[in-house]
Amino acid sequence: MTAFEELGMLPELANAVNEMDWTLPTDIQSEGIPAILGGGDVLMAAETGSGKTGAFCLPVLQIVYETMRDQQAGKYKKKSA
Repeated sequence: MTAFEELGMLPELANAVNEMDWTLPTDIQSEGIPAILGGGDVLMAAETGSGKTGAFCLPVLQIVYETMRDQQAGKYKKKSA
């Protein structure tokens, strides 16, 4: 199991970042990824190069993927207006 999987990332995404030599998450990623995957509202501020983009984009990619997968499997119902 990779360090990113331990944060709740799908193995496919964790392997992809591992192939980019992101072997360990930064502090902001370690805090942000589980919060976003848990459905929390997150506001992050950190220095340039700290991994903020990864902390935001990785869980968003996972949420979009899981939503599309569930829709295709018929598990996701749209909210009625």
